[in-house]
Formats: sequence, structure tokens, C-alpha cells
Amino acid sequence: MVDIYKLQATYFANVLTHQTNAIACVHLEDIEDKPFWNALLQSHRSGVYYYISYSRSQKGNDTSGCEQCLKYRPYLSKRFFICIDSDMRYLLQEPDLDAAHFVCQTYSYSWENHYCEAVSLQQRFESQCPEKAAGFDFTAFLPALSKVLYKPLLLLLYYLKVDNNIFTQKMFTACLPKQCQRIELADNGTPLVERIAKNFEQYLNTSFAKDVNYEAESNCCQALNVNEQNAYLHVREHNIFDLVAYIGDLLCRGTSVSFKKDVMMNDLPSQNYWQIQKVASDISTIV
Repeated sequence: MVDIYKLQATYFANVLTHQTNAIACVHLEDIEDKPFWNALLQSHRSGVYYYISYSRSQKGNDTSGCEQCLKYRPYLSKRFFICIDSDMRYLLQEPDLDAAHFVCQTYSYSWENHYCEAVSLQQRFESQCPEKAAGFDFTAFLPALSKVLYKPLLLLLYYLKVDNNIFTQKMFTACLPKQCQRIELADNGTPLVERIAKNFEQYLNTSFAKDVNYEAESNCCQALNVNEQNAYLHVREHNIFDLVAYIGDLLCRGTSVSFKKDVMMNDLPSQNYWQIQKVASDISTIV
């Protein structure tokens, strides 16, 4: 059988033969990923990149997503590499997902989570909507939420490793709402954090949760620089991103500020935390 991935990888790499000013072809998971990755690539090596948001599967269908990108792993190079969301792959230490193998990853769960990084988010909030930012501090809310999410995340990682459906991503996700009530934003979101903590109690108080060695799981995470303070960056993307966006919309109601557009995605997060610094390092290694 013809290896369609090898054929396409050769074609993508050879596109540059006729474009002497181009740096590389880059396969993304989706076209929506382009602004994030292009901004980072341009900030570390400016130039022309040819972005691919879908390609042919072995059956000949137009296919996108992370799994499609990973099909090209044997054929990647400086001329043709992939940029993907880490999902749980970084925390589970899936092998060969690194710059040495021409793979750029987010190190947070997804690129969306980078726009939720607490310090840079609060700075953008204060810049774009100072009167509302005075009443709510994301550098207080997100670390408090992160502390609540850390133990359930350890529980999830344990059961992902043992390949057991006792505690799943779906169950974890169901405990983390994408919306909230305005009253829950009092005291920098303390009531909301408390509600989320109660949602997880139903699982943390079970016998299967009490059997887990959390110290061992925490040691594994801390070896990867993941801890109570930054665990929120490693939680499924749309739950954190959508919740932060919803909170911001509530806070900015009555102003001309679009929280998602003008605050969250107004600019790249400042590169002062390790997840995005590691992305930058990988880019510099590849290009």
C-alpha cells in the first residue's frame, strides 16, 4: 500500500524548493491555530511559513486534528514540521514529542490556555478595562482555582496511566463549569472556586480515589514543573478558556470592551512563564 503520509510529507517539504524565501511548511491541527503559532514563529524567526490545516488520510479523506499531524512523525524535518496542542501527552510523557523530532507543542493543554495565564491576563485586563479590573483579580482567582483542580488532575492522570475508565476526562470535565453567576465572582471568585471544589468532592471521597498515591503522582508532575499554582494551564482547554471568557464578559458588561477579543486574545501572553518559554525554545531549535 502506498504510504500517503510519506508522499504528502515529501510534497510539503518540496514546496520550499520553488519558494526560496520560505522557511518551512507547518502542519497545524486546525486553521484556528494559525494566529497563535504564526505570532510565536514570527517572534522568534520572522519570515514566510506555509501553513497546512488539513491533509489527506490514508483513505484519501481531508482530515485535520492532532492525530492527523502525528501521522507525519516519521517524515518531519526542518522543512516540514508540526505544531500541536499537548493535550495530556506532555503530562503522560508520550515519547518523541519534542523539538529533536520536529514537533512543537503547547506544553499547556492547548494554545487557548496560554491566553488564560493569570499574570499576563490580569495585565491585559487592567490595560483594556481598568475600572473593572480594579474589582476582580485573575492572579487571585486562577491560582485558587488551580489549587482546587490539582488533586483531581492527579487522580485523572493516575487512571489515564493505568488505562482504567474508573475516573475519566469526561467525569473531570463535568465538574468544571463553563459559566457562572455574577454573585459567584465576589471576593475574586471565591464562591465559584468553592462550588467547583464541591463538584469534585463526589469523586475525591470515593474508595477508588483514596487508593491513589497522590504523593507519587505529584512528584511525577513536579518533575515536569506542573504544580498547584499552574495546574489550571494543563486542564482541558475549552473549560478553562470558556469559563475565563464568560467571567470576563460578566465583568465587562456595560462597557465597550469585548473581553475575549480585546483582553484575552488582544496579544500573545508575555513570555515570562515556563510553558510558553519552552514553546519558544523548541521553535528556536527547529527553525
